[in-house]
Amino acid sequence: MAKKMNMILRLAWRNIWRHPRRSLLTVAAITFAAALLVFMLTLQFGSYDMMIDNNLSVLTGHFQVQRAGYLDKPKMRSTIADVQQISEKMSKINGINNLAVRANGFALIASEERTYGIQVIGVETITKGE
Repeated sequence: MAKKMNMILRLAWRNIWRHPRRSLLTVAAITFAAALLVFMLTLQFGSYDMMIDNNLSVLTGHFQVQRAGYLDKPKMRSTIADVQQISEKMSKINGINNLAVRANGFALIASEERTYGIQVIGVETITKGE
């Protein structure tokens, strides 16, 4: 078994160097494909991180405080009472740098030609240390 394997390896090695240009071209193609794969994966994961960071910084942040049952029936009148008191307690938590009290709702804009539905977001930022 070992003798047969040794013979196969010798034949394979000889076959590789029988056509050195073909062998080097194959190695170059594999190297290029592997480098392209690594580049594309890095670009993909980097763009995912950038999209997540951009979305979090502009819209909701890393977490939200909502009234119980709001996600089941999102209504504009489902607000949280004493937002200032909650934001003051949260701003004392170590690691929280910025808070934003937000109100989300939908509205209708109309012109002579067309009507559009829009999302309205009201933001009141609260910076730690104010």
